[in-house]
Amino acid sequence: MAVESIAAATAAPPPRMVELGSAIPQEPTPQMAGQFDAALAQSGAVSPAGGVPPAIQTMLSTLDRVNGEAKGVTDYARTAEASGGELTPGEIVQLTMRCQEFMFHCQLTSNIANRSSDGIQQLFKQQG
Repeated sequence: MAVESIAAATAAPPPRMVELGSAIPQEPTPQMAGQFDAALAQSGAVSPAGGVPPAIQTMLSTLDRVNGEAKGVTDYARTAEASGGELTPGEIVQLTMRCQEFMFHCQLTSNIANRSSDGIQQLFKQQG
């Protein structure tokens, strides 16, 4: 009898199952979009009259490219997951390669942004 009670006391608790939401951000509701527009109007934000400078366009296009890569990796993984069966070794290698390529581009973009920021800080220090 004592052995059963000790075994029951030391037994691992049952695993907890948690439902997670989608990893992809959800679309804003019309109410949220209206609140954002009202807050933007209240802040008095003015859009630039001359358009977006070329340096900003280049920066945003780089971020869009990284975002597109993330979407491509996600789509590939979801397609592989939806196929039903297990992934073949070739599919696993392909998915791993695409993830590594995506991470390389993220690190490269982050490194460029950090160095640009450091350069701007150095300019301000020299002028001040």
